[in-house]
Amino acid sequence: MTQSEVLKLHPNDNVLIALRDLRKGERIDFSDQSFALTTDVPQKHKFATEDLTSGAAVLMYGVLVGKAIEPIQKGSVLNTRNIRHDALSFHEKSAQYDWTPPDISHWKHRTFLGYRRADGQVGTRNYWLVVPLVFCENRNIESSAEGLPAAGS
Repeated sequence: MTQSEVLKLHPNDNVLIALRDLRKGERIDFSDQSFALTTDVPQKHKFATEDLTSGAAVLMYGVLVGKAIEPIQKGSVLNTRNIRHDALSFHEKSAQYDWTPPDISHWKHRTFLGYRRADGQVGTRNYWLVVPLVFCENRNIESSAEGLPAAGS
């Protein structure tokens, strides 16, 4: 198996994403790991890169996305039967950031295609492009789109 058939989003992740349908018994050689899949893994689904005990953290994007609700073997697909959603609690920023604004003097006398609002502020038409990073979010995006006006409205 080539590394182009699986994807790891962050170095701390303990899951890989299948970029094609993978079959039980296929050998995974990724980075410094090598193991055989213990289950079939459909394309776009995730599988464990280490043995997870019940209650173990599932890490993706470098953050907690779930917890195992039963033991999961390395090479097994993750699904709603063996993990549950979990996340770290929200917290305010923990570091001070300094920002130097860019030099915009080049654009000082430029104009743009926009409009002036009644309060004097200006606006532009917004076009949103939403790309789900995980397959399970497709329905949420479709539901959100139903509440937004269609292009050209």
